[in-house]
Amino acid sequence: MTRHIQNRIKIREKQGGLCGGLMVLSDKPPRKQPPNAETMEHLRRRSEGGRNNRDNIALACKRCNEERGGMDWLLYTTYRRGELWELIECASPRAPRRGP
Repeated sequence: MTRHIQNRIKIREKQGGLCGGLMVLSDKPPRKQPPNAETMEHLRRRSEGGRNNRDNIALACKRCNEERGGMDWLLYTTYRRGELWELIECASPRAPRRGP
């Protein structure tokens, strides 16, 4: 088993992946991979000083990896879970509160 595969297995065990859906391994070139192909996502981008170590990598489907764009990882996962408006309401002192 290659070191690359061993790292993916360890990341999968530790983090369970960034996406909630089923991801598939694909040996196709990136442009031809299906949207649910498993990719390695840098939590802190390399351009921002992030490293290639396991603590900075999560597994994400190709769609999420590409859709995230320049968005911060935590903000993106909050958006994907549908929690973004809840976060905005909590952060804004003037935001209307839900509930009783």
